[in-house]
Formats: sequence, C-alpha cells, structure tokens
Amino acid sequence: MLTLKTCSNTALTGLGIVILIAVLFFYFYPNAQAQTRQSFTPSDSFDIQSQNGSIRFALNGTFSSATLENDAWVFNDLRFNISRPQGNLTVSAENSNMTIFSYQTINFIGRSEFLRVEVEGLGRQTVNLGLNDSKPTSGSEWSVVTPGSVFLAEGEGWKLLPDNTVVLTNLTGNFSIVHYNLGLNSDENLPFYQKHSIIIITAIVLAFTVTVCVVINFRGRK
Repeated sequence: MLTLKTCSNTALTGLGIVILIAVLFFYFYPNAQAQTRQSFTPSDSFDIQSQNGSIRFALNGTFSSATLENDAWVFNDLRFNISRPQGNLTVSAENSNMTIFSYQTINFIGRSEFLRVEVEGLGRQTVNLGLNDSKPTSGSEWSVVTPGSVFLAEGEGWKLLPDNTVVLTNLTGNFSIVHYNLGLNSDENLPFYQKHSIIIITAIVLAFTVTVCVVINFRGRK
C-alpha cells in the first residue's frame, strides 16, 4: 500500500530532476536564439586611433556586431569559443592597449558579471557591462581585483559613473572588474524567464509535486 512517505520520497526524487532541468534550460536557452554572427581571433585588433588605444581578445569567439561609437567599441552578444552568449560589452582604451581574457555573466538570480583584462600603458580605460543604465548601481556592488586578490576600493584607480560605466586610470597588468548582484536590483531589460526564474522554478516544482502525489494516491486506491 502506497503511503504519504512513499509519495514524499517520489516527489523529492522528481523535485531534484525538475530543478536540474529548469536550471539547464535557463542556462542554455540563449543558445537557441539563431543569429548571424561574426568571428574574431586573438590576432584581431579593434583600434581607437583618436585615443591611441586598442582592444583585443585573448580567445577566439563571435559577436553579433561590433561598432565604434564615441571612441568606444560596442560588442553585442559576445561569445567565447562554444560558450553561451555573455551579453553586451562597451570598452575603450586611451593611451593604452587592453586585452580581454574572459567575460562571464550569470542571469539565474539577478545578474552578476566578471571581466578579466590585461592593460599595457599608463592610460585611461572605460568598461560598461551592459547593465540597465536607468538603474544606477552603487560602488559597493563593484570590485576591481588585482593579482593576489587585492580588492581596490572606489577611488583607488577607478570610479563608477551614473550610467554604470567603470573608469580605470593608470592601472596596468592583469586585473578583474566584477559586479555583484544577488537579485535585489534586477535588470528590467532581461527576458521574463530570467527576471522571474525563481518564481517559475517554484511553480514548476509545486505543480510536479502535487501531480505526483495525486497520481500515487489514485493508483493506491485502485
């Protein structure tokens, strides 16, 4: 005879499967959006002649478009190798050369970003990670991390502008620009399934659990 314990155990097993499927769906769903993409390699240089600067990537990848606007390169729908699209990125370099080693975004709960670069030359760089500029962020949500895990506070070689652009001055070598978001300041430009991922998963899990218990109870009566 099937009991409530049996129902609970079965539901918990199914719960794990449903959560795994939901997480994988939210992670890989952007790959299903077909676009005409352009490739780039480490040998490609995106120059900014008016500022004596250049942008390069350390890895092969693709983007849907790359345009030079107001002395800054705007890359849309970046993707490195076979990774999922990372999002949009706007960068500039003045009297310096910037090489981008990695760019990662996580849209599962809120949206957090991580950009690792190497800069040659004592100049000025700007980085915009494509956040919603109608919602200014706080400097407390950002970090610039140098080798050895040294976290630079705002004012120590970098500052944050109202449009969420990070301005770097006289920083050289390898370092990372990181924005943390635990879901308290969600991006309204994100698709519905990303903005409400937790609610959607909860609803799926609840519906699955109820369905499993109903089916087990029905079979038990038979």
